[in-house]
Amino acid sequence: MKKIKIKPLALAALLMLANYSYAQDAGVLSDVVVTATTMSSPLIVEMDPKVPRQPLPAHDGADFLKSIPGFNIMRKAGADGEPNFRGMGGSRVNILADDQNIYGGCGQRMDAPTAYIFPEIYDKVTVIKGPQTVLYPGYGSAATVRFEKEQKIYEQLGYDVHASGLVGNFGRHDEVIDANVGDKSYFANFTSSNSSADDYKDGSGQQVHSKYHRYSAGATLGLTPDHNQRFELSAGRSDGYAAYADRSMDGTKFLRENVSGKAQIKNISDLVQKLELQLSRNTIFHTMSEAMRGNPSSYMDVTHDTNAARMVVDLSFSKNTSAKVGLDYSEAIHAGNMPGMGMPNLIDDSKFKNTGLFAEVTKQLSVDQKLIGGYRGDFWSVTDKRSSMSSDTSGQTRNDLTHSAFARLEESLQVISNSIAYVGLGRSERMPDYWELISNRRDGSTNQMSSMSANTHSALNSTKTEKTYQLDSGLIYQSSKFNLSGSLFYNKIKDFILVDSRISPDYVSGVYMTPSSRNIDAHTYGTELSAGYLLSTTLKFNSSLAYVKGRNETDGLPLAQISPLEGRLALNYDDKQYSYGALLRLVAPKNDVAVNQGNISGKDVAKSSGFSVFSLNAGYRPNKKILIAVGVDNLFDKTYAEFISRSGSVITGYTQTTRVNEPGRTTWLKATVAFD
Repeated sequence: MKKIKIKPLALAALLMLANYSYAQDAGVLSDVVVTATTMSSPLIVEMDPKVPRQPLPAHDGADFLKSIPGFNIMRKAGADGEPNFRGMGGSRVNILADDQNIYGGCGQRMDAPTAYIFPEIYDKVTVIKGPQTVLYPGYGSAATVRFEKEQKIYEQLGYDVHASGLVGNFGRHDEVIDANVGDKSYFANFTSSNSSADDYKDGSGQQVHSKYHRYSAGATLGLTPDHNQRFELSAGRSDGYAAYADRSMDGTKFLRENVSGKAQIKNISDLVQKLELQLSRNTIFHTMSEAMRGNPSSYMDVTHDTNAARMVVDLSFSKNTSAKVGLDYSEAIHAGNMPGMGMPNLIDDSKFKNTGLFAEVTKQLSVDQKLIGGYRGDFWSVTDKRSSMSSDTSGQTRNDLTHSAFARLEESLQVISNSIAYVGLGRSERMPDYWELISNRRDGSTNQMSSMSANTHSALNSTKTEKTYQLDSGLIYQSSKFNLSGSLFYNKIKDFILVDSRISPDYVSGVYMTPSSRNIDAHTYGTELSAGYLLSTTLKFNSSLAYVKGRNETDGLPLAQISPLEGRLALNYDDKQYSYGALLRLVAPKNDVAVNQGNISGKDVAKSSGFSVFSLNAGYRPNKKILIAVGVDNLFDKTYAEFISRSGSVITGYTQTTRVNEPGRTTWLKATVAFD
C-alpha cells in the first residue's frame, strides 16, 4: 500500500483549519469537488480555483484545466504539463494572468506559460472557446484562458482570508493563503503558495522521474478615493524546480518576477462608462540543467522579458448598445546562453513587438436576441538578433499586420424555455511565435545531419501567419432538475503552422535534430457536451463528452496532436454537510496518428490504447466556512498514459516508457477555510 508522507508544515495547517470555527456566514465555501465544468454562458466556462477538484490538479495552471471537456494536458512529469484544447496546443491557447501574457523561456518548451501560475491564488478562471473575443493580447485561436483576481470592495474596515493545506502520497503537500484587508479608501492583498512532491509511481509501481517544488509570493496595494476610482500597484515572485521524464535535462530554476500598475475610473460621462489602464513587466529566468542527475556543470539559461501596456474604454451608446475599445502594446526580448559551448553570457536572440487595436460591440436586438461582434488588428515586428553563425536571417526584421474578427448571435428560445442558443463565426490570424520562428528551422533546405550549421536555416521569413475560419454553435439549457450545455465547431485553417520532426532531410537537422516549422492547410471539427440531472435534493448525476477530428489536407494525413474521444460520468451526493462522489473517466483508443508531426508542445508518438479511470471523493463541512475533502484518484491503480503525452526518456535508475505514464493510485486530503 502506498503511504502518505505528511510534512510537519502541511499537517499543522490541516489541524489548524480543521479545528477553526466561525459564527458568521460570509465567505461561504460551496461545492466539494468539481468533476466536470459546463458553460456558464455561450462559449464561456467559469471556474472557482479555490474549490478542491478531482482528479487532483498539480500545482500549475495546466492540470487545473483538465476537468473542462475539450482540454487535455500533455504529461512531461509531475508538473508543467501543457494545455491542449480541441487538438490545438502552444500559442493557440492564450494564457493570461490578470490580463498579462506570460511567455515561457525554454526553447524546447520545458516551461509552458501555465508553469508559472498557481491557480488557487486567483479568484476566477475563465475560458472563452474559439476565436470569439478580440479583447485580450495574444489572441488565442483555439481558446483564451484568463486567471483573474477579483476586485474586493470594502465600505468599512474589513478583511477576508482564504487558506488551505493539502497532503497526499508521493510526498505531495501544498500550502496556500490569499488575504485581503481594506476600507473605503484603500485595500491590500497578500498571496503565498508552496507546493512540493516527490517522484510518483505509475500503476505498475514504476517510479517516474517527476519530483518538483514551487513557491510564490505576491502583494497588491491600492487606493480607492471614491466609488468611481481605483488605483493599484502589484508585485510578485515565484521560483522552483521540476524533474522531467521526457528529456535529458530538468528544470532547476523557474524564476518569474512581475510588477504591474492599474488604474480604473468609472462613470466619466454618459458615453464613457469606464476607463482602465495597465502597465506591466514580467521577467522569466529559466535554467535547464543536469544537476538533479549528478552533473551540475551541464546547464543552459534562458530569459524572456516582457513589457506591456493596455488601455480599455467601456462605451455606452444607448440602452441597448455598448462597446469595449482599446489598445495594447508589448515588447518581448528572449535571450540565452550555453556555458558548455563557451558562451556563458546571456545574449539576446530575438525581439517581438506588438501593437494591437481592438473593438468589441454588444447590441441587444430584442428581449431575446443579442448580437456581439468585434475586430482586432495587430502590427507585429520580429527581429532576429542571433549571430550570422547561428542564423541566415541574422539582423533581419519581419513586419506583419494581422486581422481578426468575429460575430455571434445569441437568442433565448421561446420553443425551449430556460435555454439560450448561439451561432458564431470567427476569423483569427495568428502571428508565428518565438518557438515557431526562432527555435525551429525552415523546411526544405539542405540538411547536414551531423553539423550544427544545419540549424542556421531560419524560419523567420518562411513561416506564414496562420489563418483560422471557425463556425461555433451551441445550446445551453437550465431547469430546476436538468442542465445541458452543448457546443459544436468546424474550422478551416489556412497556413496552419505544423512542427515536423520526421526523419528526413526536409524536416530535421543538426545534432539536436531541430524540427521544421512549415505551413499546411488543415481542418478540424468536434463537439463538447455536458449534462447534469438532479435525481433527488441531495443526489446528482453529471456527464460530459468531448470529440475532435482533424485532417492535414496538404500531406493527406491525420492532423497531429488531436486527442481521442473522451467521456466522463459522475455521481455526487451532497446534503450541505457531507458529500460523496464517484467519477469514471473513459478514453477511446487512438489509431489515426501522424507520428513525429505536431506543434511546439509535442508530437504524435504512436497509436494509443483506450483506458478507464475510476476515482472517489468525500467532503465534510463542519460549518459554512470550512471544507475538508478527501479523494482517491485512479482507485484501481491503472497503468496508462495520455495520447498527447511526451515520449519517455532514458534516465539512469528509471524505467523508460513509450509515453510518460500517469500517476498510479493517488490519495489526498485537503482542508480549506474562508473567513472574514
